[in-house]
Formats: sequence, structure tokens, C-alpha cells
Amino acid sequence: MALRYAMVLAAGKGTRMASERPKPLMKLCGVSMLRHVMRAVLELDELERVVVVVGHQAELVERELRGYGSHAPEIVAARQPEQRGTGDAVSAGLSRLPDLLPGVGGSGSEVLVLPSDTPLLTAETLKALAKAHMESGNAATILTMEASNPAGYGRVVRNAKGAVTEIVEDRDLVGDQAMIREVNTGVYIFDLALLPVAIRRLAPSNSQREYYLTDAIELLTQSGYQVGVMSVADVQETQGVNDLPQLVAAEELMRSRILARHIGAGVMMVRPETITIDAEVQIGPGTTIWPNTLLLGHTSIGSHAEIGPESSLIDTDVGDGSRLVRVDATAATIGRSVMAGPYVSIREGATVSDRAIVEPFSLLK
Repeated sequence: MALRYAMVLAAGKGTRMASERPKPLMKLCGVSMLRHVMRAVLELDELERVVVVVGHQAELVERELRGYGSHAPEIVAARQPEQRGTGDAVSAGLSRLPDLLPGVGGSGSEVLVLPSDTPLLTAETLKALAKAHMESGNAATILTMEASNPAGYGRVVRNAKGAVTEIVEDRDLVGDQAMIREVNTGVYIFDLALLPVAIRRLAPSNSQREYYLTDAIELLTQSGYQVGVMSVADVQETQGVNDLPQLVAAEELMRSRILARHIGAGVMMVRPETITIDAEVQIGPGTTIWPNTLLLGHTSIGSHAEIGPESSLIDTDVGDGSRLVRVDATAATIGRSVMAGPYVSIREGATVSDRAIVEPFSLLK
């Protein structure tokens, strides 16, 4: 058994975002939600292909995928012409995966299926899910969490022996099912030989009249296959982002992670609560970031530099040992051991040579 394939569901419109931008392309910390998810997925070993299912404004999402260039694994798009539920999305995604003999099991290939609106999900959690799935021999393994308030989530239903029997969506709950706190996160690993036949048997017999991927779990268990779960340790990782308040909350959590990562790598932060650093910013060890500083986009800073206070760098490269005080720079190149500021503005495309001194109140074009 090997986790050779992944499928990222990115076809949704995201009406509650109140934006013309497709939901998967909504940004936090300078990077789209889809890119955050893809970064976690691409850290998995042995993947051969990642299928991204697109639908609403498909061309824009496909354009984002082209930004990855050539990768191992291969990244391809599959279009879902009508958004008729997660089961229909997986059906579209399967068209870009190997055509296996359905229903035989034991194909040796597994597929990870996950949504594009969980930007806080980490590669470590996905690797742990893959390990649990491989060791158990499950037909499917669901990433779950214990929710203090399970409203809105699909519930994981078990029989008297504790075995998983089905997932019931929140709006379709009956009786005591609403009290279940073990909930589905929308992240699964399936045996790829079993998933297609389950998808073909889905029916829109629910309140939304959609094809639910969650119904595949019941179909597998009814056919005698074992379905297991792995509970995520940090529930914040798997919380979906469906509206702007949730996006803002997720961005705050992501920013804390980013700061902690840089501090752990030897970057000094003075009053880190006032510092903003985007996800793809690079900073060398021994550098100090002073208060009220913004490092955005694809900014790269060398080692043993000092940036700030009150500086803003966007898509700017800074060499080792440079000292920038109250400097605003956009798409600029600043050499090594430069002294600049305070109150310096460096415009797009400008270059500052190594060991240069940029006087206060300067404007460089």
C-alpha cells in the first residue's frame, strides 16, 4: 500500500466570502488558501499525482496551479461543470486518476481527499493520517476531531461495538445524533480500487439534493469494509474557512505560526505582536526585526540584518548585514551591509549597491 495520489476539492464559489475572488484563492498571510493546502500536500512522500478539482471560475484557479511549475508529483486539474456536492467533485477528480478495476480492493494505491478551505492543516497531520491508514488496512480512514460545539459538522456515527458505520451531515441528523461530538473534518484516505464503485452508487437522497462524499463511508461499511478514524490533535488545524470572520481568525493563527517558525530559526523579534510577516518571506538567522514592521509578499532578508522599526518591505531582497530604519521598499534589491534611513522610500525596480549609505528622507527610483 502506498499513498500515491491526492485530490484537493477547490470547485466551490464561497458565496459567504462576499468576494468576486473564488473561495480557494482567498488569501491569508499573502498566500491563497489553496496554496497553503497544496504546500502541506506536496510534503507527503511517494505522491505521484495531485488532482485539483475546479469549478467556479475554473480558469483563475487553474492559473494559480500553473504557478507551481514542474513538480514531482505531477499537478493536474479536473473540472466539475456543475457543483453538485462533494461526491460529484470526487467523481470529476477520479477522471484524472488511473482507471482501476472497481470493487476489487487491494490495489496498493491510496488516495488522499481533502478540501481547499483548511489552510491551517499541516503536513505532519497528513503524514500521521497516512501512517494510521496504512497500518490499519482500512478501506477508508477519516480525519476527525472532537468538537466542543459540533453544530454545522457531519457526525461520525458508530455501532454498539464502536465501529464506524456512517457520517451524517448536520442538516440530516435525527434523534440523538445531534449530541455526537466526534465530527468529520472533510479529510480522508481511501483505497483507490474501492472509491470509484462507492462514488457510482451515491444518490442525492438528502435535504440538499446533492451527492455527498460522506455517503461513501456508509456504502463501504455496508459492503463489509473497515473504516477507521484518526483524531486530529489540534482542532484549529481542521477548521474550515467559509466566511470573512473565519478567514481573519485563521490568518491570526497563521501569523503566530509564521513568527514562531522564524524565531525558532534564529530570528530575533522585538515586540512580535506588532510585526507582520507573510507566509513566503525568508529571513536569515541572526537578523533582528524591530517593532511595527511589515515584511510582505516574496521578501527575502539575509543574515545578521536589522529591519525596522516602522519599515515596510514588499517583494524586496535585502542582503546580509544591512540596517534599514523606517524604510519603505517595493520590488527593490538592497545589497549587503547597506545603511538606510530613517524615512527612506525605495521605489519598484530600484537597486541599492553593497555597503551603500542611503541618507535620511531619500527617495530612490
